[in-house]
Amino acid sequence: MGKGQGLYSEGIANKWAINNLIFTSPAAKMLLRSAAVLSLLAVTMLNNHARSLSYQIVLDFLYLGPVTVAAWNSLLEGLTFALIAVCLRMITNPLAFSAMRASDYIDFLVVMVFYLIVPVTIELLRRLARQRQQLRRNLQLTTEALLEALQLRDQYTGRHSRQVARYARWIAASLGLSPHFQEYLYLAGLLHDIGKIGVDDACLNKPGALTPEEWQAIRRHPVLGYRIIKKVTGNQQIIARAVLYHHERYDGRGYPRGLKGTAIPLEARILSVADCFDAMTTDRVYRQAMAPYEAVEELRRCAGSQFDPEIVDVFCRILAENALIHPREEEKEVNSL
Repeated sequence: MGKGQGLYSEGIANKWAINNLIFTSPAAKMLLRSAAVLSLLAVTMLNNHARSLSYQIVLDFLYLGPVTVAAWNSLLEGLTFALIAVCLRMITNPLAFSAMRASDYIDFLVVMVFYLIVPVTIELLRRLARQRQQLRRNLQLTTEALLEALQLRDQYTGRHSRQVARYARWIAASLGLSPHFQEYLYLAGLLHDIGKIGVDDACLNKPGALTPEEWQAIRRHPVLGYRIIKKVTGNQQIIARAVLYHHERYDGRGYPRGLKGTAIPLEARILSVADCFDAMTTDRVYRQAMAPYEAVEELRRCAGSQFDPEIVDVFCRILAENALIHPREEEKEVNSL
């Protein structure tokens, strides 16, 4: 398994429906080709008995079946079947070419264009699928390279980012958000601290309290990360917004913009909960890790002030369902409320 695939083992890569337009298996291609031939013969047999205009119109659309199936193999096969279909549709039907009038030839050309549109459209979609796959692969590789660079600088941040991405995806799935949203939020989790590349090591790894100047330097990392993400991901606003606003607070006392409540993008509210839980449950240079149930208590205590209460509730339920809070600890957490 390559690096890009390993990075996405907790994600939902390669599940875009459009990618199903690309067939590489020889067996699949042969099956589609056989289905196209058989369906073309079946429709032609029906066409030979058409005796009314309405029946003929229905057959016009039935002929699109074998053309479409053939086009899924390749553009050339689709165009070939389209030409064969239009010839069979016009020649074998008793209603067509009866007097060899000029209108018959016009009808032939109109139907041919109608059939040829299908394979051309499928080929355009197939190219779009290939382009999207390549863009996704490039984004995976770029993300992995950025994480490697960050981890070389700070081992904690690299591990932390992967765990935050995992938690964020769980929350998004539990909220019923789309696979598209879940994948981009997963990427945002991986990259949410990338701006720390631009922060001095003395600030990142200082064991004691930060000075006001050092604190201001730390607070710059969401904006720095946003600038990097915009160059990497282009117009994927979910990723960029999540990175920029993941330190905003529900009560409006966060940074960098001081957004409040639902003015904070949903992706950033999700990322904030995931980020803080993992930060609390891992050792840092300036403190020991909390037990998971203690971190849950802190999340609940800060729900409505630092965190979105609904997201906190969802995440606590996820932790319990995945046995990340032991029953005894969960009981303590409940009793402390």
